[in-house]
Amino acid sequence: MKRWVVCGLIGLTAACAQKKFEGTAKAKDSALADEANKNPNGSGSGQDPNGDNGIGVGAFSDILDVAELPKNSELRAMPGVPTAGEMGKIEQTLDLSCEQTPEFTATVGPEGFVKVPAQTKALVNIKGRFCPTISSNLTVLFIIDFSGSMGPGDPDPNGNATVPATGNDPRIMVGTQATCGRLLAVEAILNKFAPTDRVNVGVVTFAGGLIESHTAAPQNQATFKSTRLADAARLTNFCSYIAPTKYQTNPAALVLNPPVEGGTNYEAAFQRAAQYLNGLRGRKAVYFITDGRPTGMGDPVASAKLAAAELKKVENLYFNAFFLQNKQAGLPEDTVGLNTLIDIAGSKDRVVKADSAQQLAIEVGKEQTVQIDPASIQATLTINPYKPQEPLKIISFQQDPNNSKAWVFETQGFALDGLDQEAVTHLIEVSAVTLDKTKLSSKVKLVYDKNP
Repeated sequence: MKRWVVCGLIGLTAACAQKKFEGTAKAKDSALADEANKNPNGSGSGQDPNGDNGIGVGAFSDILDVAELPKNSELRAMPGVPTAGEMGKIEQTLDLSCEQTPEFTATVGPEGFVKVPAQTKALVNIKGRFCPTISSNLTVLFIIDFSGSMGPGDPDPNGNATVPATGNDPRIMVGTQATCGRLLAVEAILNKFAPTDRVNVGVVTFAGGLIESHTAAPQNQATFKSTRLADAARLTNFCSYIAPTKYQTNPAALVLNPPVEGGTNYEAAFQRAAQYLNGLRGRKAVYFITDGRPTGMGDPVASAKLAAAELKKVENLYFNAFFLQNKQAGLPEDTVGLNTLIDIAGSKDRVVKADSAQQLAIEVGKEQTVQIDPASIQATLTINPYKPQEPLKIISFQQDPNNSKAWVFETQGFALDGLDQEAVTHLIEVSAVTLDKTKLSSKVKLVYDKNP
C-alpha cells in the first residue's frame, strides 16, 4: 500500500493543494510527496518512510482505533458516535516542518484540505520536529541586570563603598561608539534575524526589583529596534545601572529617580518574564544577563529557583543565561555566583560565563544547542466523546542527522473516526522535556468529515 506525505499549511502551493487521492490506495500522481520533500523547513525529508533510516518503520503495523477499544465498546454501540470508514483504506503520514509542529490544524475528508474519499478508512500518523532554536515564529525576551555592580563607582572617601570602583559592565568605547556588554549582546542576537523573520522582541530590566521605565513587553522586531535601539536611546536603555552608593564616576549612566534599590532580584525578573510569555504562540527564547547572585528578602536563591521553574513551564521556551564578569579590570571571579546561576537555570549547558563585554557579545552570538531527554517524550490522542486521552505510541525519536537544531518524532498510526454529516476533531498532543526541564509541545488538530 502506498503511503503519502501530506503537504503542510505553511508554504502551501496551488499545485500541492490541488492533489487529490483517487480510489482507496492511489493518488493522482507523486507530486504531492515531491512537493513536501522540497520544503526547505523540513516538511518532508526526502527519505522513504519505509526505508532503513529508522523513521517511519512500523508506523502502520500497530494501529490505534479509539472507537475499537474494549472500554469504548458500549459507547460505540450507540448511534451518533464517530467510527472509521469501511470502504477501502488509505495510509498517510502528516509530515510537519519546524514551523508547523508547535500548532497545526488541517481538515480531512472528501472536501477537506487533505483529500480522502468518502467512507474510506483513513489511517494517519504524525511526523513532527521539535526545533527550539530556530528563528521563525519566535519571541525573544531579554532579561537584563541593572544592579549597582554593573556600573562604575568612586570609592567612598569614608570607606563605606560596597562595590569596586570598576563595575562588571561599564560603558566602554568600541571604535568611536560608546556601548557596553549588555547592549552588544542584544545587538548580536537581533542581527541574526532578517527583517522578514517573524520575530517579536521584549526586555525586562531589574535590580532590587523591576525597572518599569526600561522594560517593554514583546513587540515587532522593527518597532523594538526603532525605539529601544535608536541612537539617542540605546545607551540609556541597555547600559544603565542603579547606584549602590551616592559616589559615582559616570552619573550619565544612572537610572534617574530609581524606583528600586541596586540589588539583584532574580525572582521579580523571572515573574515578569513568565507574565509576558505565558499564552504566546510559537517559540520563545529568553536571554538572561547578570553579574551577580540573587538578592532580596528571605532566601533569595530559593525564591529565584521557584520563579525560574515557573518561567520554564512556558511551553516551547529556550532559556539561556550569561554570567558577566569584568576580568580585565582585575575584579575577583565570583565562582559561587556562577554556580548559583547554574543551579537556578537547572543545567550547566544553559549558562555561559563571559569575562568581558566583547566576549559576552561573542558568546551570545554563538549557535546554542538544546538537549532533549529521549525518555520524556509522550503523546496522546483525544476524540470526543471517547474519553479520556488515549496514549499514542512514539515509534521513533531522534536528533535529525541533517539538522542539528531539530529533533524528529513519529507516532504510531491511528484511525480517523468520523460521522456522516458532522466534523470530528482529533487532537494529537506530543510533548518532551529538555535537560533543564523546559517543556516542548506540539498540538495537531485533524478535523475529519468522512462523508460530508
